[in-house]
Amino acid sequence: MSLPRGALQGVLFDAAVARLGPDRVICDRRMVGHEDHAGGVAVRLVDAAGQAHEATADMLIAADGIHSGARARLFPDEGPPVYGGRILWRATTVAMPFLTGASMIMAGHQDQKFVAYPISPPAADGRQRINWIAELRIAESLKREDWNRAGDPADFLPRFADWRFDWLDVPGLIAGAEAIYEFPLVDRDPLPRWSHGRMTLLGDAAHAMYPIGSNGASQAILDARALVRALAAHPDPVDALAAYEAERLPATAAIVRANRGNGPEQCMQMAQERAPNGFARIEDVFAPGELEAIAARYKVLTGLKLKPEAAA
Repeated sequence: MSLPRGALQGVLFDAAVARLGPDRVICDRRMVGHEDHAGGVAVRLVDAAGQAHEATADMLIAADGIHSGARARLFPDEGPPVYGGRILWRATTVAMPFLTGASMIMAGHQDQKFVAYPISPPAADGRQRINWIAELRIAESLKREDWNRAGDPADFLPRFADWRFDWLDVPGLIAGAEAIYEFPLVDRDPLPRWSHGRMTLLGDAAHAMYPIGSNGASQAILDARALVRALAAHPDPVDALAAYEAERLPATAAIVRANRGNGPEQCMQMAQERAPNGFARIEDVFAPGELEAIAARYKVLTGLKLKPEAAA
């Protein structure tokens, strides 16, 4: 069973408020600049009403997402995120469970794909909330990415109209959605550096990547863990941030590049290319151990599994 991202964010928010105090968690301000000074960093902020504010701290961790203002100020010529040639439509639907009731399914290939998995246990009526993503290759996206843009099922449902299996009715799941949102597949090129004195980047601000292998949020969590280790090991914040960057920048840059090649989902494209008319036996498409090797390499790359020599 997967956890809704909003639920996880709510738990983290409540924990931060409980530990830091409600006056230390401020949600209506946008950073517009920062400067290092003796012994710390000064941050300039603007609130929703346009009022200017300033805060000082020992260091600045900019985790402000794929449209990071901090990153844009450090690399002003970078431009917008890079479009990957595909559109994702995301939604949730309350429906009867499929397969085990805790299964995640991925069907299709890089030009047409459907992903679904439950994010709640069954309710009294037996139904559960199912998160799903429909993906199609669209050569050009004329719209800038906007995480609140409503999606129109007419743009993609016809391509999935016959995707009815005895264990899942894909068009029925799409039709039952409460709301659908449209997401262009975008990422950013890896940066040469994240840390500048007493500030650094974290999460999508540092390494926005395709949502493949569930690594968008996962790598941000690994960033935070590495940052805590570096701060514990280095009394000087500048040295700590440099150590954090040295550990995480090469690792995440490799994942950005791997996800552009479909990461572990490359096996779906391989199956499409090797057996475009379908197959009855997986053994007729993949050599023994080939799928396991693809998964293992990606797990090592993303830090979910130790390299063989490290585990020995």
